[in-house]
Amino acid sequence: MKKKQKCHIKIGDKVKIITGDNKGIIGTITTIIFKKSIVFLKELSPRIKYIKNTQGGEPKKIEVQFPIHISNIMLWDIESNTSSKIGYKIIEEKKYRYFKKSGKLVS
Repeated sequence: MKKKQKCHIKIGDKVKIITGDNKGIIGTITTIIFKKSIVFLKELSPRIKYIKNTQGGEPKKIEVQFPIHISNIMLWDIESNTSSKIGYKIIEEKKYRYFKKSGKLVS
């Protein structure tokens, strides 16, 4: 039986890109690929990739989503407008995520 890979984010979370070409962009996670540790954001515009035919026909344009590694994003706290690391609290035998800077629970 395979173990489920641990991750500090979930689909639908607001995150901020902290490194790379798109540094500073805030977006919502649409998909997560745990095997490659990458995510796709809703707000990022897709890349345009050109594919050439081997027979010499016209090249095709294809829009490809822009993947971002999980280590290059941080959770975004909407109420205090800051990015923050997250921790875990156990309240009434349930595990909740919370922002370490503000101490508020992640909604």
